[in-house]
Amino acid sequence: MKLKHVLTGSVMGLSLVTAGVITTSVLPTSSVEAAEYRKIYADVTAQMGLDGNLYLEIVGDRPDVTVATEQYKAVEILEANTGRVVNPETFILTKPVTNGEAKKNVGRAKFGLSLQGGKPYPDGTYLVSFKDWTLAHESGYFTLVGAIKLTIKDGEFVKYEKVNLKPTATPEPKTPEQPSGKNGWVGRSYYQNGQKVFSKWIYDSQYKSYFYLNAAGEYVENAWVGNYYLKSGGYMAKSEWIYDSNYGSYYYLTSEGSYARNAWSGSYYLKSNGKMAKSEWIYDNDYKSYYYLTSEGSYARNKWVGDYYLKSNGKMAVSERTPDGYRVDGSGKWIK
Repeated sequence: MKLKHVLTGSVMGLSLVTAGVITTSVLPTSSVEAAEYRKIYADVTAQMGLDGNLYLEIVGDRPDVTVATEQYKAVEILEANTGRVVNPETFILTKPVTNGEAKKNVGRAKFGLSLQGGKPYPDGTYLVSFKDWTLAHESGYFTLVGAIKLTIKDGEFVKYEKVNLKPTATPEPKTPEQPSGKNGWVGRSYYQNGQKVFSKWIYDSQYKSYFYLNAAGEYVENAWVGNYYLKSGGYMAKSEWIYDSNYGSYYYLTSEGSYARNAWSGSYYLKSNGKMAKSEWIYDNDYKSYYYLTSEGSYARNKWVGDYYLKSNGKMAVSERTPDGYRVDGSGKWIK
C-alpha cells in the first residue's frame, strides 16, 4: 500500500484566521445548501451492575439513533467543583442496548472506578463529559452531547446527579416594522445610523452573533460567505459541524467562525480545503505518524487496515510487534 503524505497541523490546535477578520477565499461566496451537523442531547444515569461494575445508561432525545456496535468512546473527567481536568481523555466501552430498549437508549457504557495504573479516585464529585461521540444514522451523522456528575467515596460509587446541557431555542431576529432608533432590524434587513446595510458583516449584541447582509440588504442564511457559514436565521456557525451536500462533505466551524483546515477536531481530521477526511491516510508531522480515517471520519484504532496496524492512540505501528503477535517493518507493513 502506498501512503500519501499530507501535511497536518497540531492535534491540539486549529489553524484559525485572526479574530475579527472576515475573508472570502477558498469556498464560493454564492449560496450553498447545507445541513447542520445535528446534535443529540443525552439524559445520563448511573447504576451498579450485577457484575459489580458501574454502568452509565445513555438515553438520547432521538430514539432512532443508537450505538450500532460495541465500541470505545472518549470522555473527559473533571472535578465538579473546581473544573480541574483529572483526565482529559479516557475511553469507555460502550455497547448497544440489547434487552428490548434499543428504541429509547443510545447505549450502555462501562465506567471504571479507578484512574490509570489502578489508582483510585480521591473522594469527591466528578463531572464525566462525553467528547466527540459521533453516531451514524441513515440520514447522516449525529454528535452526542451529554454529561453526568458522579460522587465517589473510598473508591466506590456513592451517587450521581443529572446534568442538562440542552440549550433553549435560539430566537430568530424579530424587529418592529420600522427601526426604533438609529440601529436595528427591519424584517430581514439591518439599519445602522438609519441607513440600510448592504454587502457587509454586522455583529448584533442582542443575539450575540455575526450576520451577513447581502447585496440586496437581507441577511444570508443556510449558506457560505467566504470561510464562514450562516445558519437558519442568519446566525454565524461557531464551534460546530455542518454538512455541505453540494461538496458532499462535513466541515467544522471553529470557535472564531472560520472553517478548520489542516487540523484535527477531536477524532476527525479537516484537510487543506476544509473537508473532513474519510477512508484515507494522513501523515501528522507533529506526531510523526500515519493515521487512517475511517469511512465515517474518525481515526481508526486497535485494528488492521490492509497490511498496516493502527494502535490504540490511532498511530500506525512501525518496527514493532502488534497485540495479535504479528511483526511490522520500518514502513509499517506486515512482515509476511
